[in-house]
Amino acid sequence: MNAEALLLALSSVIRPTTLGAVYAMLSRPAAHRLLRAYLAAGLACSLVVGIGVVVVLHGYVTPAVSTFWRAIFDVALGAAACGYAIGVGTHRRSAPSRAPSRTTRWLQHRLDNLTASRAALIGLVTHLPGLVYLAALNAIAGSAAKPLNAAVQVVVYNTIWYSVAIAAFVVSVLYPAAAKDLLEKADALVGRLGRSIVVTVFGLIGVYLLGKGLSILRDWWSLQ
Repeated sequence: MNAEALLLALSSVIRPTTLGAVYAMLSRPAAHRLLRAYLAAGLACSLVVGIGVVVVLHGYVTPAVSTFWRAIFDVALGAAACGYAIGVGTHRRSAPSRAPSRTTRWLQHRLDNLTASRAALIGLVTHLPGLVYLAALNAIAGSAAKPLNAAVQVVVYNTIWYSVAIAAFVVSVLYPAAAKDLLEKADALVGRLGRSIVVTVFGLIGVYLLGKGLSILRDWWSLQ
């Protein structure tokens, strides 16, 4: 698997929204049923999008054009990631009395009234393609020798991305009590460090993508 895509996948494993959603499902009596729906819907969507993107890019973009536009894409994603990290890092912490955002209210309402269909919907919403996923698809499309290899890399990426939910599902079937206890500790830790994790991960990704994209553009320009 492409090293860049692998690192991006690992950076996506610990996500506060995922941990919160999975923990809420483990707190319900039919945890394995809810997690199964969550995984099925989320994986189906992200795999279809990811495989579709890398196969299309691999089949319809020439190497010269591909190098240029992928570098432009890296610069755009890097700038967006840096901007997001700066925004989160400089934003004042919300006061306890401040009303939650519309997205938070929407997610909380469905977590408070969980059904299999709502768990599936949460799986879709919490794994919509974002900056990190798009950057990984860009890296995979640029490194894969054949479309099949690119598709396999997308599957590996998603397996890592969903690893927390997959592990929770397996443990919920075999050791239900242990699954909830372990995730509760992880959720508490991420709750304390979540802001720092987001700033660090997006900051590093942003700086890396900006540096990579600008370096490729510089080399490309020197050859023109």
